[in-house]
Amino acid sequence: MEASQFKNNRILSLDAFRGLTIALMILVNSPGNRFPYPVLEHAKWNGCTFADIVFPCFLFIIGVSCVISLRNKKDIESKASLYQGIVQRSLILFMLGLMLNIYPRPFDWETLRVYGILQRIAVCYLATAIIYLNTTVRAQILIFIGILLGYWLVMTQIPVPGYGSNQLTPEGSWVAYFDQLLFSSKRLFEKIYDPEGFFSTIPAIANTLAGLLIGSLLLSSMDIHKKCLLMFVTGCLSLLLGWSWNYSFPINKNLWTSSFVLWTSGFALISFAFCFWVIDILGFKRWALPLKIFGMNALFAFILHVVLLKTQALILLHKNNGDLDNFRIVITEYLFGYFNPQNAALLYSSGFLLLNFMVMALLYWRKIFIRI
Repeated sequence: MEASQFKNNRILSLDAFRGLTIALMILVNSPGNRFPYPVLEHAKWNGCTFADIVFPCFLFIIGVSCVISLRNKKDIESKASLYQGIVQRSLILFMLGLMLNIYPRPFDWETLRVYGILQRIAVCYLATAIIYLNTTVRAQILIFIGILLGYWLVMTQIPVPGYGSNQLTPEGSWVAYFDQLLFSSKRLFEKIYDPEGFFSTIPAIANTLAGLLIGSLLLSSMDIHKKCLLMFVTGCLSLLLGWSWNYSFPINKNLWTSSFVLWTSGFALISFAFCFWVIDILGFKRWALPLKIFGMNALFAFILHVVLLKTQALILLHKNNGDLDNFRIVITEYLFGYFNPQNAALLYSSGFLLLNFMVMALLYWRKIFIRI
């Protein structure tokens, strides 16, 4: 397979990796009860579980896709036209995120959460697309390094007003400081900070830049086997650097530390390299069809699963002991009550994932692909 084949065609391994990421996101977000396996829960503070890796992987994919979608357009469209499309897409993503935050409660400006997953994706896409259109690969590498070092410097070396050197705690970090400066506690997910907050979005852009660099590598003239090897080696190196940096700047998703960026980018690189090797080099493609089905409608799959989860929370039913609880908890007890709590939580989330897959499969076979 020649590199030129990627220029005008979709990269199946990227669709599959995107689908895998969305499927895992749904699985992680929908445990059937309050006792999921620890690996499927987010780390309380420092540390990184399997669940913590999923969102950074999606940001990585956004970066790869950015190159693929903009590379050919750069030569045939004006920058003004490109910027208009980029800004429009970012605004739509941001507004969709706000709508998901509002649903299903009546609109209340005083308590509206501005931050969110789609909002962070919108900002990271906007920043990364603009960087791609105006810089070289070398400059992008320098920006990536600059973000990581600059964020580390601010977070660990500059005292937070009122907290001094106690800078990496939930309430005493620059992340919390900026979130509280911009919004009241009613608008923050964790009341004192937001996991998708303002300041921690800056290092999240670095995850997207990592994908941007890989996107440029994929469309280069380098031998396809060398591309795969380079991705794998770079992923391992990123993991090593992230693990080493963890001892002085802990891996932390809530703060989105620089070590967390390297750690999760390493996992994303290695995972994508494996998909690339199996699908695009070895040619084993049929097994990836379910992942491709998710990947072709990734945005809609994300929105659908959030809406379904929030709708379930509205429905209150009686449990076996007579207490009222939401639909998800009660149905899990009814269908999987004979299993231990952790297996019951996983069985429900697996069934919920299957339900979402059926909807995506119907759209796929009808050739309905919802994009912005």
